[in-house]
Amino acid sequence: MTHPGHTEYPVPPIKFPPIHLAALIAISGLIFFAFLGARDLWDIDEGMHAAIAQTMVLSGDWVTPMFNGEAFLDKPALFNWLNALSFLIFGFSEFAARVPAALAGLGCVMLTWQLGRKMYGESVGFLAGLVLATSLGFIIVSRVVQYDIPFTFFTTLALFSFASGVLDERYRRRYFFMFYMAVGLAILTKGLLGLVLPGMVIGLYLLLTRRMGLVREMQILPGVIIVLVIVTPWFVLMERANEGYLKYFIVTQHFGNFIGGEGITKPRHVEPFYYYFHVLVGGLLLWSAVLPQAVLRAWRLDHERVKGLSLFLIIWIVSIFVFFSAATSKLSTYLLPVFPAAALLIGRYLSEFLRTPTTLGRRGLIIGIVCWLIPIAIFSVYAISSGPPENWSNSAGIVWRELEIFTGLFSILIFTTLALIVLRKYRAAIGSLAATSPVLIFFVIFSMVPDANPYKGAKEISLQLDSMLDDGEKMIMYGQLLDSGHFYTRRNSSMLWSHGQLKQFFDSPDQRYALVQSHILSENDIVANNFKVIVEVANKMIVSNQAAAQQ
Repeated sequence: MTHPGHTEYPVPPIKFPPIHLAALIAISGLIFFAFLGARDLWDIDEGMHAAIAQTMVLSGDWVTPMFNGEAFLDKPALFNWLNALSFLIFGFSEFAARVPAALAGLGCVMLTWQLGRKMYGESVGFLAGLVLATSLGFIIVSRVVQYDIPFTFFTTLALFSFASGVLDERYRRRYFFMFYMAVGLAILTKGLLGLVLPGMVIGLYLLLTRRMGLVREMQILPGVIIVLVIVTPWFVLMERANEGYLKYFIVTQHFGNFIGGEGITKPRHVEPFYYYFHVLVGGLLLWSAVLPQAVLRAWRLDHERVKGLSLFLIIWIVSIFVFFSAATSKLSTYLLPVFPAAALLIGRYLSEFLRTPTTLGRRGLIIGIVCWLIPIAIFSVYAISSGPPENWSNSAGIVWRELEIFTGLFSILIFTTLALIVLRKYRAAIGSLAATSPVLIFFVIFSMVPDANPYKGAKEISLQLDSMLDDGEKMIMYGQLLDSGHFYTRRNSSMLWSHGQLKQFFDSPDQRYALVQSHILSENDIVANNFKVIVEVANKMIVSNQAAAQQ
């Protein structure tokens, strides 16, 4: 089937077996869903997000997200609703908490595959989906309880719908309506960014391609109505239930975290402007070795073909990258909406290279892979030959021997890809590239996660604390909130932030308990104050004012 714009593509697409879609679904499903419940919910954030959805189910209040007995106002409720529905279907488990994220990851892969088909043909769609599904950062976020992956899905759906409308005049009106629906859902997932990011990308595309006339066909008034119908009911109900919510959400959460400043709020997660360079490179591992060539190729030879949509992909990447780099508050997961566009350009480049390998392209692949191999191999040799540094600590649950194996395996995988390229086994090299991140992820799941679990989460120790407390009694935490404990015990907690507060709390004839991270309360503090360590698990302990025998 010929799609609009394909006649402008310089070379016919490679034919893949008819089962390539099933293969892509199977690969993505295995990567995103296999052993999804194999580890505990980890602090920080995973436990909190799961606990919010758990509270929705238990309380029956699906309007106001609640955490630890208080309204959680930082994000809209759509992701919480999806998690709550998953709990209703699968029960309260780690697997159920992560299913919506995994489904969103799979959905992004399918949208990337379909847009690649529409723009460039079957081979590009398959390769782009494969690139996205096997990118390290994308795999990780698709397997955690986190807002950014469903937000990425709805943002990708919005931009997919717009691009499809540009390509397909027959169904343009339908695609543009789907665009507005996706924007509304993106806003309900993470706020005004759901409008800002797609609007920014599309606006720049229309300006740079001089296609502003397309605005008349975008059905803006009906589109605004669609967005308002989706988002208004919940925001109205939320404001009625929590007076001042909209001011907090718009001023503090959006403008405050983006620019900060006196009278607004102090932004969180402050990072330098260049922060996202290493996020993009590491998150696309190992496909980032191909990204510079892919972008340059699209810019030099292809940005005016396919109705300018190769330029659209470049704008998609660059504008969102610059937008988040300019923000004061930065987290690695914020950049996730860039990944589908990067996967499309990489898939297009690889498809063309497989069809007509060139010396220049081969040299670029070798240089890109070597840039990964050298530092990883050097660290691997150092780790294996020298052993752990003198100050090495197992405080994060990372066993040095497992780190040695990880880096050695990483080096072998990269070297295998390099050798296949040198031998001109290009299809096998792409397969090796695709296998690298999943192999590393599953090595971590099977080998490293069991040791890290008690350090990164609070399941075991919070359940022990739960057995010591009376019904309805709050957990007491000192120094750091361990949010996964709320999910596992279904209890609220009270925080003690100072040493004086802890001493005052323990100044009681009744036996009392506090959950503490070991590094916060030193052994000298315990001895000096005659505190009793009742239970110690990894880097956490339950401290009491009385010995265990007096329970």
